[in-house]
Amino acid sequence: MHTSTRKWGNQLTNLKINKALVVSLLLSILTILLVTEKSASVAQAQTNNDINLIESKATGIDPKKILFQITLDTSSSIQEIELNYVVESPETNVGGTQIIDAQGKSGYQVFSTELSTNDSSRYIPIGVTITYHWIIKSDTGALLTTEQQTYVFLDGRFDWKKKQSDNIVVFYYGDNQRGTTGIGATKDALESVSDLLQVKVPYKVTVVIWDTERNGEAAQRSRGSTFDAAVSTLGTRVATDLVHIYETRGDYADTTRHEIAHIVTHVAGDGSIGKIPSWLDEGTAVYAQKNTTGRKFALEQAVRQDNLFRPKTEGVGAPNTSETVDAFYGQSHAMVVFMINTWGEQKFSELFSVIKAGSKPDGAFQTVYGIDLDNFYNQYRIYEGLAPIEFQKIEIKSPPKTAATQVPYTIATGTKITSDTKANKENSSMGVSDTSTSEETAANSNSTRALVVGLITVVLALTLGFVSYRLVKR
Repeated sequence: MHTSTRKWGNQLTNLKINKALVVSLLLSILTILLVTEKSASVAQAQTNNDINLIESKATGIDPKKILFQITLDTSSSIQEIELNYVVESPETNVGGTQIIDAQGKSGYQVFSTELSTNDSSRYIPIGVTITYHWIIKSDTGALLTTEQQTYVFLDGRFDWKKKQSDNIVVFYYGDNQRGTTGIGATKDALESVSDLLQVKVPYKVTVVIWDTERNGEAAQRSRGSTFDAAVSTLGTRVATDLVHIYETRGDYADTTRHEIAHIVTHVAGDGSIGKIPSWLDEGTAVYAQKNTTGRKFALEQAVRQDNLFRPKTEGVGAPNTSETVDAFYGQSHAMVVFMINTWGEQKFSELFSVIKAGSKPDGAFQTVYGIDLDNFYNQYRIYEGLAPIEFQKIEIKSPPKTAATQVPYTIATGTKITSDTKANKENSSMGVSDTSTSEETAANSNSTRALVVGLITVVLALTLGFVSYRLVKR
């Protein structure tokens, strides 16, 4: 019995020791997990709290500039803020970068930078869509990249309204009839000119309407003091998919039809190499109008004076007075009417597609109509009651450039920087897409944490083991 009791006592002692060891091991593992989890949470929280984005916004002050602002609340010093923006276009997006030297500021700060939109080096027209985001760098190596935001650039002097129908967007202010008229005229021109040229505009079209040319003048890109002083600009296609209407006191529906027609002619006739000449572009745009009386009067005077321009050399001397501009539009329209009436709409649309494929206008006329431009011009002169002209052979090295549309997107560098400190913090927030630290800082931080965790784990494991052993001995 004694022997049996002693054996059973040894078994109990061993069981206690085994249990103690298991408990010690489990507690050690749990300690490691808890410490590791706590370390990861703190690292994430430190990264999030290091740079806190309060607000980011863009504001169109007027047609000349956009103010970008970002409000931050930071525990570390901010070294640099980078604004990255892209002017969206259906064909080619163009962007730029603005750098703000944050000068090591911390706490609640408002930083801003102005983007000039209409000067000698850059033209970003009212109505474009701009996407942008910020990259903020702190002195600790923390890096925050904000979510991409979208901003429609509008003239900040007016309270804009918006009408939309299918793939058409119209911005206007004041009388709601402007929006209705803009939608109707745009639809009309898109349908009629697309049918004529047998193409479809594959993207959304935007129209921006001011009430008077005086109010819209600041949104226009200057074409020279002589032209600006002599010619009243009622509307312009300022981008691939964007039209400006500056004057609504007259028949601005026809102005809208005219400018929308330029969007369609661009799709039909402008390729990477081939470009339609401006007389064909403007003539087709006038063809889209309902009323062409003013152009007709100017043309009749030019015919009486035998002062017509030669299509093959059009663009050598651009019209820069109201009389010569009206005569240019009138003759361009009359030649388009003559072509359609003589050879039909099918041949007319084919001319556009041949030019777009890369042919020069003279070669395209040979391909489609079997005559060159001078032969065509003489046929038109006879149609107007004028004698044909014997031309000397000339070689046009490049097709005349289309003057109807100005290239809007030329991006230069340059930044105006302001920074304001706000004492009372406002409760607002905005999402952030990515928060991270630099690789070097992260590596050093992780190594330190690993060493601390390892030491704590060893100490706890030894302590628990010793306590368990003492308990068993008792």
